[in-house]
Amino acid sequence: MPLIEIKDASKGFGLPGERSEVLKNINLSVEEGEFVVIVGYSGSGKSTLINLISGLVKPDTGSASIEGNPITEPGPDRGLVFQNYSLLPWLTVEENIALAVDEVFKDWSSEQRKAHIAKHIAMVKLSHAAHKLPKELSGGMRQRVSVARTLAMNPKVLLMDEPLSALDALTRAQLQDEIADIWLNHKTTVIWITNDPDEAILVADRVIPLLPTSPATLGESIAVNIPRPRDRKAINHDPEFKRLRAHLITTLLDSKGKNKVKSNLKLVLPDILPEDVNSINSFEFFSRKGPKRRNEVKHEEVEVSA
Repeated sequence: MPLIEIKDASKGFGLPGERSEVLKNINLSVEEGEFVVIVGYSGSGKSTLINLISGLVKPDTGSASIEGNPITEPGPDRGLVFQNYSLLPWLTVEENIALAVDEVFKDWSSEQRKAHIAKHIAMVKLSHAAHKLPKELSGGMRQRVSVARTLAMNPKVLLMDEPLSALDALTRAQLQDEIADIWLNHKTTVIWITNDPDEAILVADRVIPLLPTSPATLGESIAVNIPRPRDRKAINHDPEFKRLRAHLITTLLDSKGKNKVKSNLKLVLPDILPEDVNSINSFEFFSRKGPKRRNEVKHEEVEVSA
C-alpha cells in the first residue's frame, strides 16, 4: 500500500457560478522512503496540490489518503516546510523548534525533548546559533531552522512547498545538497514542490511534471536513476542528467503550448491620410479639429496649360 495516495482528485476556488478549477484528475502514489519532486510553472496549482496532501484543503472530488486513511485535516504525520520561514521572531532557534517538539511529544521528559531538539539543530549545522533570534540569522539559516523544526516532529512525510525559492543561488545550492544528505541518512518520505527542473533532477528519485492544462493535471512520472550522492559539479556533464532535463523541459513547454487559445481578430485600420507636417503652418495645425481623413478630401478640377 502506498504511503500517500491521491485518486481522481480535483480542486477549485470561488463562488458557485464563478468557480475556477485549479486541479483536475490528479492521481499520485508515493511509496514510503521515496523522494518525489513535482515541477510546474508558477501559478499552475503546485501549492494547492501540496495543501491537499497536508490537509489544509480538501478535494472537491476524488480522495487523498495516508496509509489508506482519508486525509481530512493537518496532522503531525505530515510536516510542511513553507516558502517563507514561519519562525516566531521573539523566540530563539532552540525555542522555535521546541514549540513543535513540546506539542507532538507531550509525554516525553524535558531531558528527552531537549536532547531531541539539540540533535535536529546539529543535523542542520546550527548548533553554534541555537540561542540566536531569527533576525540574527541569514535567510539560508532561517530555512534550516524551518527544516529542523519540521523534521523534529518525526513526520512520516516531509512536504516542501518551494522551500528554497526565496534564497540566493549559492545558498540555494548549498541547502539542496544538505537536504539531500539528510534524506540519505534518514530516508524520510519527501514530496518537494519546485519550479526548477535542475533542482528537481538533482535531489529526486522521481520527478513528476504538473502540466499547465488549465485546470492542471499531473504528467507521466520520470524516474531519476543517477547514483547518489550526486555531485553538482559532475552532474552537469552527465549525459543522463542532460537527457532527463531536456525531456522534462520539453514536456512542460509542449503542454504550455497546447494550452494556448487561438482566436482570429479583425483589425480595422484608421481612415487617416499621411501628411507632411512641415508643409502645415502652426496656426492651421493647432486650429484643426483632427487628422485629415479620406472622406474630408475635396475634389476639384484644375486646368493646366501645356
